[in-house]
Amino acid sequence: MGVTLRDIAEEVGLSVSSVSRVINNTGRISDEKRKAVFEAVKRLNYTPNANARELKKQTSSTIGVIIPDITNTFFVRMLKSIDHRLWEQGYNIIFCDTDENVERELEYYQLLKEKNVAGIIVSPASRSMIYENEKQNINCVFVDNEPYITEKPYSFVSINNCEASMELTQRVIDRGYRDIVMITGDLDETSSNQRLIGFQNCLRANNIEWTHDRVYFGDCHYKSGYEITEDLIIRKRLPECIYAHNNVEAFGAYAALRKYGIRIPEDIALVCFDGEDSMSMRDKSITGIIQPVEEIAEVAIEMVLNNMKTPGKHSRKLLPYKFSEGETLKSKK
Repeated sequence: MGVTLRDIAEEVGLSVSSVSRVINNTGRISDEKRKAVFEAVKRLNYTPNANARELKKQTSSTIGVIIPDITNTFFVRMLKSIDHRLWEQGYNIIFCDTDENVERELEYYQLLKEKNVAGIIVSPASRSMIYENEKQNINCVFVDNEPYITEKPYSFVSINNCEASMELTQRVIDRGYRDIVMITGDLDETSSNQRLIGFQNCLRANNIEWTHDRVYFGDCHYKSGYEITEDLIIRKRLPECIYAHNNVEAFGAYAALRKYGIRIPEDIALVCFDGEDSMSMRDKSITGIIQPVEEIAEVAIEMVLNNMKTPGKHSRKLLPYKFSEGETLKSKK
């Protein structure tokens, strides 16, 4: 059992309340007694119980963050930004990686509630029902993906994925490509769904026939991007351009193409969302849409903190995105 305030009090011959006033810097106490208390704290290696203090105040200085894939650089950058901004404002974070698993997500969600966190920022997995089944007024902000099914109001921050997908597809078409296939994720995730809709709408607007072999369903991970692309290579069904709906599937596709000696963009073009590679693991930057990760993090934090002041007040914000001119898409004209 750890050292308690009572142990400190007995060590210096003061009451527990006097020791508490010194440690919490409240009330009046002599410099001599204050010095004695801090010397005893150091000597006995006393650590204040933050959980007990927060329970007493009925507040928390911790924010929970639930993300679906820590290997995705988009979420790594988001997590880093959230941690940095919250640290500046005196908050700590507990982060949880669900690996796109709804059961694991629910367990983490319940754990964060049990720890009485001040709020939760979550990018939900496919078919996530944590919010719809919630009976309490939880301070929860969604990023990237919206709740799967819910009639409840909620806070959300992302970009307009349908619009961004249409723009990316149009840029590919404007460079002279018409044989384009998409590697997408689970359509129960709103970001995957909206990106596919944008892709379909743009093809139809340009009189490009929509067929079932225009889209291949992955699971948002590197392996599916690799395996889908490898299968296209083996079956000799490679298109003029592969559009991966997220970065890790694009990185998988990139690796498969390089393994088989297929040049990018000379032999095939490759585009995606969030293809920036801060680790420089690829020799060419991937062309595509870039989401404002740091701003998304900042807005999510602002929503969480605002809801602490005015519980139940929800807001929704779609932020501007940008097109990144990488090296994996050339003009065919």
